[in-house]
Amino acid sequence: FWLETKGRSRPGDLVLIGLLPATGAAGEMVVLSAAIVTQSKALLARQFVEMTRLRVEGLLGAFQKLVDAGRDHTFIETETVRYVYQPMESLYLVAVTNKSSNIMEDLETLRLFAKIVQDCCQIQVNEEAVLKNALDIVFAFDEVVSHGHRESVTLAQVKTYTEMDSHEEKLHQMIEQSKINEAREMAKKKQMELKKIRQQEAKAGGPPSMTGFGSSPDSLGGGPASPGSMGGGGPSMGGMGGGGMGGGGMGGMGGGGGGMDMSTTWTPSMNEDSAATFKPSSGPKKGMALGKKKPGMDIFGGMGGGDAAPEAAVEAQEEAPPVINPLLEPVKVVIQEKVTAQLEVEGGLNGEATCNGSFEVTVLDHSKADLVCFKLAPQRQDFKYKVHPSLNKASHAQNVLEVRPGQTAFPTGGCLKWQLKTSDDAFLPVTMSCWPTPTGDGTQMVLELELTDSTAALENVTITFPAPASSRPAIASASPGEAACTGAGVVWTIPVFDASEGNGTLEFSAAADAASLLPATFVATVGGATRCPMEILECYHQARKDAIDFVCEKRVWYEITVGAEMG
Repeated sequence: FWLETKGRSRPGDLVLIGLLPATGAAGEMVVLSAAIVTQSKALLARQFVEMTRLRVEGLLGAFQKLVDAGRDHTFIETETVRYVYQPMESLYLVAVTNKSSNIMEDLETLRLFAKIVQDCCQIQVNEEAVLKNALDIVFAFDEVVSHGHRESVTLAQVKTYTEMDSHEEKLHQMIEQSKINEAREMAKKKQMELKKIRQQEAKAGGPPSMTGFGSSPDSLGGGPASPGSMGGGGPSMGGMGGGGMGGGGMGGMGGGGGGMDMSTTWTPSMNEDSAATFKPSSGPKKGMALGKKKPGMDIFGGMGGGDAAPEAAVEAQEEAPPVINPLLEPVKVVIQEKVTAQLEVEGGLNGEATCNGSFEVTVLDHSKADLVCFKLAPQRQDFKYKVHPSLNKASHAQNVLEVRPGQTAFPTGGCLKWQLKTSDDAFLPVTMSCWPTPTGDGTQMVLELELTDSTAALENVTITFPAPASSRPAIASASPGEAACTGAGVVWTIPVFDASEGNGTLEFSAAADAASLLPATFVATVGGATRCPMEILECYHQARKDAIDFVCEKRVWYEITVGAEMG
């Protein structure tokens, strides 16, 4: 397996990926390569047999010279290969096969390739989107063609295979997350224990003493001492031994082998004219010994202010601001709508279709976007709008979303809502009609689905008929997509339904009357656009007027019921 690119993917780059050679004999029907090209250059090419880069570039260069822009969907044959291609906006999707290949199978393969490219590029297929999703497209192509031969797969299966969902990976992530949570809980408990210990020490009347170093001022050598006590041979130092360290404050640190451990007590009555008196203490005659630290002891407690810094650190840790991911934009906007409607069995709109939408804002970085402000494009007047109480309604009339005077932050969640009710059939992107026919042992149901909005690309389309298992439903055909009998009834799923399909038909039979098989429900989503044109022209800080980066997501949910009057 090899990958060759010219630097990072950008417009004008050529991505070539090769695989092991096909094992078939000469003249066998194989797909040699699949590519996405423009009129002048190749954007992506996937080889399914062993081919050199020079031959790939030569084949694609010959295709660009032979292609006729006036033809919609056709093929070109040369002396050695056949080009089966399909225009995709300003690009061409082409499959290069040998001349012995079955052209009908090649057309089916090309159609599946087109669905994959549309699914990977999401909204629009252009040069930038293809280069950005080049590896995803190539991996999906590998699931369709293996060693030059087409696999019997659908778009839904290809998406499942390329997701590479791993149970072991999920389990590992769950274990790691549980360890992180457990460590955080232990850290919080330890922090609370330390805080309680410090509070108890403060209530007990001050910091603990320092064993071995002395807690009085004289113990550090800074207090006054009598002249006699400083001498190496004075009476007060008789017990120090020859190696003792003279000085009033270091009496307890005798270094001589035969020295005696001594201590002194300093009182406020002592002054420069009075001398500290050393009293020998009983105990073993040995040098300075290091012992274990006692619970609750602070080594810096004798210097004063030992609790202030740790407590301040604990409070600062408790009041620390939330961690901000620098890779995310400061503001996230979600514009979503839900369209509900009821259709008659023949396909006409029954009543009114209702569209409810919302403009939801999430501020991820309050230091940059606490007073975020949006300037919108002129809005349609046939929609009814409702503004959040914290926003300025007068500014909304000027197509600006900003907070009212006196507010300190932009409201989180839905800040603008709208609604539209219409009886126009054209408001829905699809039309559906059911054709129930009574039979000797039940009903034969035929559903026709037609895309009326050629610009819409419906995703995750699901149509469900409530056929119970006791009715023994049997599916005769379903195109495009797949149909299956489940506990919910007969379910028809289409991953993507757009202008490349245009029409669809489902046919099944069941041992039940037509009223028992209705109503049918239609559910689908559309990403990247909404029925109410809601465009953000500017996003800036209301007070500082500086621009704020944001990310915006748009989607529409459709929920349509067919034949509710019969059910």
